[in-house]
Amino acid sequence: MKNKLNLIIGIVLGLVFLIIWLNMVDWDILLTYFQNYDLSLIPLFSIFYILAYILRSLRWKIILNPEFKMSGIYAFKVFMTGMLVNYIIPVRAGELAKSIILKDKNNVAIAKSLPSIFIDKLTDLFPILLIIILIPLLTVKINQTLMIIIILLLLIFILLLLFVFFAVNHQQKALRILTVLQNIAPFAWRARLQQFFADFVAGMGIMHGRIKEYILIYIITLAAVFSEALYVYFVFKAFGAETTYFRILFGYTLMNLTYILPTPPAQIGSNQFLWVLIFSFALSIDKNLTSAAVIFSHLITSIWIFLCGIISLLALKLRFYELVSRKNNEIR
Repeated sequence: MKNKLNLIIGIVLGLVFLIIWLNMVDWDILLTYFQNYDLSLIPLFSIFYILAYILRSLRWKIILNPEFKMSGIYAFKVFMTGMLVNYIIPVRAGELAKSIILKDKNNVAIAKSLPSIFIDKLTDLFPILLIIILIPLLTVKINQTLMIIIILLLLIFILLLLFVFFAVNHQQKALRILTVLQNIAPFAWRARLQQFFADFVAGMGIMHGRIKEYILIYIITLAAVFSEALYVYFVFKAFGAETTYFRILFGYTLMNLTYILPTPPAQIGSNQFLWVLIFSFALSIDKNLTSAAVIFSHLITSIWIFLCGIISLLALKLRFYELVSRKNNEIR
C-alpha cells in the first residue's frame, strides 16, 4: 500500500511538472529545432554519459571495499540495477535494492552495505561546492527559485556531512540522533530499528582514517560530473546553442544535485521543468531550444539506463518485480 501511494504521489508530481513545462513551450518554434539539428555524433558522445556511471560505480566499490571486495564489472551491474529501480520507482528504492542484491548474492548484511550507499549518495552532493565557485566566474544570473534550490541542496549537504562526521568519529552521538527517529516510530518497530541503527552507525566507520580514499572518491565524483556535462554540452551544441562548456557544467551539475531528491517515474515532467528552469531562466538559453535538447537527451539517457539496467538484471539472474517487492523486514 505504501509503495502504491508513493508511486501515485510521484506520478501526480510528474504530471504537475509536465503541465507547467508544456505551458512554457512554443511547440511551433521547438519543432524547428528538430528540423535543423545535427545529432550525428550524439550517439558517439553518449560514451561520456555511460562513463559517468562507470566512474560512480567504481566510487561505490572503493567505499565498500573494507566490508566487501567486488570487481569493477560486478559493481557496475549492481549499480545499474539500482539505477533502473530508481528510474522507475520515485522513492529512491534503488539504493535499498543494491543492498538487497549484495545480501542475497554475497551474504552482505544490509546494515553493513547501506552505509556505503549513504556515503556514496552524499558524495554526489559534493559538487555543490563547484556550483558556488562557478557562480561568480560565469556571472550567472540567479533567480529566486534557483537560489532556493541551491540553498536547499547546500543545507542538505551540510546536515548530511555533519551526520557522517559524527557517525565516523563520534558514533554514540550519531546513535543518539537516530534514537530520536526510533522513538517516534511505531512501538512494534522500535526494537528492530534500534538494532538496525546500531549496525548502521557501526557501518559508517567504513571511512574512518581512509584519507587517500576520501580524496580519490571526490576526484572520481568530479570526473563523473565533467564527463556527463560534456555529453549534455554536445546535445545543446547539436541544436545550435551558443553557449560554453562551463555554463553547461554549471547547469547540469545543479541538475544532478536535484536527483538526490525523490523524482517522478522515469523523471518525466521533472526533467523537462528543471532543465528549462536552470538552463533557460538562469543561464539564458532559449527555452524552446532547451526543451528540444531535454526531449532528445531524456530519450537517449532513458534508452541507456534501461539497456544497461536490464542487461545487468539478466547478468545477475534477477527479476525486477521480485527485487522491488521485498518487505521492510529484510532490513536487519
